[in-house]
Amino acid sequence: MAKSLKTTKEKERKETMALLWEEIKDSFKVFSEGELIEVTVLTVTRSRIWVDVAGVTLGFIPEREYSSDVKQLKPGDKIMATVIALEDEQGYLVLSLKRAERERSLFSLKEKYDAGQTFPVQVVDANRGGLMVETCGVIGFLPVSQLAPLHYPKVGNNKEEILRRLQQFIGQTLNVKVINFDKSLNKLIFSEKAAISEIQEERAAQFKIGERLTATITGIVDFGLFVSLKDGLEGLVHISEVAWERVSDLKSRYKVGDKVEVMVLAIDRGKISLSIKRLLPDPWLEASKKYKVGDKIKGMVTRVTPFGAFVRINNEIDGLAHISELSDEKIIDPTAVVKTGKEYEFTIISIEPETHRVGLSFKKNPVIAQKASS
Repeated sequence: MAKSLKTTKEKERKETMALLWEEIKDSFKVFSEGELIEVTVLTVTRSRIWVDVAGVTLGFIPEREYSSDVKQLKPGDKIMATVIALEDEQGYLVLSLKRAERERSLFSLKEKYDAGQTFPVQVVDANRGGLMVETCGVIGFLPVSQLAPLHYPKVGNNKEEILRRLQQFIGQTLNVKVINFDKSLNKLIFSEKAAISEIQEERAAQFKIGERLTATITGIVDFGLFVSLKDGLEGLVHISEVAWERVSDLKSRYKVGDKVEVMVLAIDRGKISLSIKRLLPDPWLEASKKYKVGDKIKGMVTRVTPFGAFVRINNEIDGLAHISELSDEKIIDPTAVVKTGKEYEFTIISIEPETHRVGLSFKKNPVIAQKASS
């Protein structure tokens, strides 16, 4: 009888302990390094902030792990902190507010990235590749290619000038979007261009294809002219749309600040393509009437390439003498026959006004010309 009573009491004790454990087990959570947890402030000193961790243990935040808002903390405040060590030499949990602040910032940035949200960042440094920017204590990168057209350094491949212009942005605030977020690789890429794309598209829609505009040159690069239009919009005149003739040196024709008349060629997702030459008479219209296949003409060689020579005809239009049309004999180097800057007599072997092409021959008896004229 006594043994049976003892067994019953033991069973009841175990059941009571099990119920008690179910009630308090969440308080005895096993923490892990890097985990973000809620703690309660006990005391705040210059070198440490002591905290209660879920009523289970004591922890502290060392001065080196303080965040920017430490001065506002007072006993009883509940705050989020990141575990950086499960225990120090005295057995206390070591935490960080600085890392917790970064975690919160990264979480916020991830939400903005997912939502495609635009927000401000501050430029803190620059290199030749772009700008280092900061938001909520997190540093990211804004590549040169992702700057808004208005801020893009339009100086070609001059790396020193690119750096000088980028450094002027240090301390400024730019509106951006996150275009690459990879927390595991600590990779955060911003874009100013993406942030204004929607506004750019809306404003660009005011223009019509074929419309004539007055623009101001803001940058000259190897591939064309950047120009400013109204409402802060920018457009590009590609070098092939500057003049009907071949242009090799834009800086000899234009300078930043020049006013130019342009025609709207295309609008694609806010990008405005423009032309200067479409507002000028097309010399090919008259040339197609003036010249015919088989004509002997004089022209100056303006450029020699491995595949032939470009020729300026009567200072009006450009033609091409293919390497196969420079000599009756097979040649490897066109400069063995013609030289840049010199004038020669050529025979017209083809004219294509619609594609602005003239085929020329330097041979004494061009076969193509004979066939074309027969």
